[in-house]
Amino acid sequence: MKTKEEHLYQGRLNSIKGEYKKAIEEYKKALEIDPNYKPAKVNLSLIAYMKGPLNKDRIPSPKYMKLPMKKIHVKKEVKP
Repeated sequence: MKTKEEHLYQGRLNSIKGEYKKAIEEYKKALEIDPNYKPAKVNLSLIAYMKGPLNKDRIPSPKYMKLPMKKIHVKKEVKP
């Protein structure tokens, strides 16, 4: 049996490949394990946003779309 993290990872891989229906299935499986798992909810929201308002398959955007994004610090590699 997969963990919620494994479902999230597989969902991300599917999203990268453009296989959004498979990604949605994986995120939903993660939420079956933990209904409050925010990373899966956020990724579902991102797919809904990317699909746009005119797409008939659009999934509802959870309230987590409004979560503040954390700053990402990227370290620049310095070569000697």
